[in-house]
Amino acid sequence: MATRRFQVYDGDGELVATFREWEAAHSWAHRRATEAGTRIPVQVEDRVERRTWTIEADQCRLTVWRRHVEYGYCGRTEARPVAAGRKHVYVS
Repeated sequence: MATRRFQVYDGDGELVATFREWEAAHSWAHRRATEAGTRIPVQVEDRVERRTWTIEADQCRLTVWRRHVEYGYCGRTEARPVAAGRKHVYVS
């Protein structure tokens, strides 16, 4: 079974479609951006290549994600280092 790696989101962050091929996702997203009631910008995400295309009816912009940096972990703290957190200040 092939992976549907291209995910399309409306401007409110709702997943609206997935595609196997970039061209199908790209064309569909441009059409979606022209539909009445669609919140723009529509975004196509490729989580494999770590890229997002931000799409409006007549243009699109490519954003390449930054390198992944780990700041801490959740789960068993004795197994993994945790970044130091802020100290809370209480005001009376």
